[in-house]
Amino acid sequence: MIQKLLRSRALAFLVLGAIFYATSQVLFPEPKPAIGPLAESRVQALVDEWQGLMGRTMNESELKGLLVAELDRDMLFAKALELELHLIDPVIAQRLLRNVEFLGLYTEQSDAEKIQSALAMRMHLGDEVVKRRLIQLAEEWLLLSAPPKPLSDQDLLDYYQANQDQFWSPERYTFSHVFFPREREAEMHRLAAKLGTQIHEFDEALTYGAPFLPGYHFTRQTAEQLARQFGAGFVSHFLALPPAVGQWQTPIASTFGWHLVWLQEEEGGRTLSFDEARNDIVATLQRERRTQALDDAKAALRQDYEIIL
Repeated sequence: MIQKLLRSRALAFLVLGAIFYATSQVLFPEPKPAIGPLAESRVQALVDEWQGLMGRTMNESELKGLLVAELDRDMLFAKALELELHLIDPVIAQRLLRNVEFLGLYTEQSDAEKIQSALAMRMHLGDEVVKRRLIQLAEEWLLLSAPPKPLSDQDLLDYYQANQDQFWSPERYTFSHVFFPREREAEMHRLAAKLGTQIHEFDEALTYGAPFLPGYHFTRQTAEQLARQFGAGFVSHFLALPPAVGQWQTPIASTFGWHLVWLQEEEGGRTLSFDEARNDIVATLQRERRTQALDDAKAALRQDYEIIL
């Protein structure tokens, strides 16, 4: 009877202990690991870099977005360390080995021992290259846990139909030209007067011109591509001329000088077909879905940490 009573009391204590423990976990949960706040000097460095790139002062909304992004990096770094990804990645191992050898440490050790010594020195915590690599690995781990939604053929077709204006193939031009610097404008006009009468072949006309670094023959070039080679002024003058395929154009000025252009072919602009646009659509949607999946996964991961702005 006594033993039975003791057993019942022991059972009661166990039940009460379990209830107390469960209640304490609800009322007094384990504190979450803290991420942040960022040091003032680090914030200022981020702001200075952003404003230097953008050429203007950052507003409050942009500052908050910058801080959240940086705290996310710290969170991913912390998660990668928790998962001990730095112990299994060969890229990080090579980086640590390089650091040890650069500092001339542990010269008597093998490569594997040098890496272990670097880890023991916590060298991986202060190396920005290692940090970036661990953040990348943490992102890949998140995407393995919650991968992007796969694409279907209907997804691709829906995107194409909703964004056909993005799949426009602009006009393209195929031509050859003879170049004259500005100081040889008179020679250019004399050659222009002979074209089609005394001089019929392009190769013969080319012997009268000057060297032009980008070359003399251009195939299926868009206006944007031509502007990079000849300058915007040339393109404006070229497009203003009435198209005359198989003929010499009126002399065209550019920032470099003068050009006598033989227009061989002009292709009109058109909307790309679905099959032509398919690869670009796949790349775009995969990028968008990867970004969205990563954003969702990071939002879920933030629940495991105390993020301090």
